[in-house]
Amino acid sequence: MKHLLRAMLLGCLLMTPLMANDIYVTQSGDNLDLDITQDGQNNVAGNSTTAMSLTGSNMTFSISQVGDSNVVEASINGATYTGNINLTGDSSTVDLDCASGNCDTVSMSIDVTGDSADITVDLGSTADTSDYTGTIDITSSNTETFTLTANAAAADADIDITNTALGSSLGNTSNYTQSGDGDSAGHSLTHSHTGEGATIDISQSGVYDTIVDLTTSGDSHDIDITQTD
Repeated sequence: MKHLLRAMLLGCLLMTPLMANDIYVTQSGDNLDLDITQDGQNNVAGNSTTAMSLTGSNMTFSISQVGDSNVVEASINGATYTGNINLTGDSSTVDLDCASGNCDTVSMSIDVTGDSADITVDLGSTADTSDYTGTIDITSSNTETFTLTANAAAADADIDITNTALGSSLGNTSNYTQSGDGDSAGHSLTHSHTGEGATIDISQSGVYDTIVDLTTSGDSHDIDITQTD
């Protein structure tokens, strides 16, 4: 009887699902004010198969996650929005897409502290953003990958990456593309990188002035800048 009871308890434990900390939001309507805070391991705010969907004008959202393996996947269709994503922990993934709808005026900040983050921000690929302002700060001691694509009439990005790892093979890979007509103000990209082994590719194009302000400190950097007006 004792052996049977042990077997039944073991079977129940094996069948118990892993605890999840998942949030999925589908929103349609104006004047959204969304705050999400998750604390624990494997925090998920949308994923690659079911991204959060936010549709409407004048939205504000804030997503804060603390723990390893954080995931933020969001698809946004809004004329005007302000967003902040704040992640603390290793192996975080961010995929923010406002490429298929009307992203007129966008202000976005992303702050990441932790190793091995993979961050992708895609704005205005099929519908030009009229004004984009982005601030991204990343601090790590391991490899990071960051991709920013902004098709905007006026794009201004300020990116600060600090890598505390020793060894040129543990650097960051950053790809920035800002395009569109630039409007009268043009595009600007300010990037500061501290640490070894950075690979940085910057491409800016537009009808009017474009500015790149790049500061790097560390060994074995590979930097390519392409700029046209």
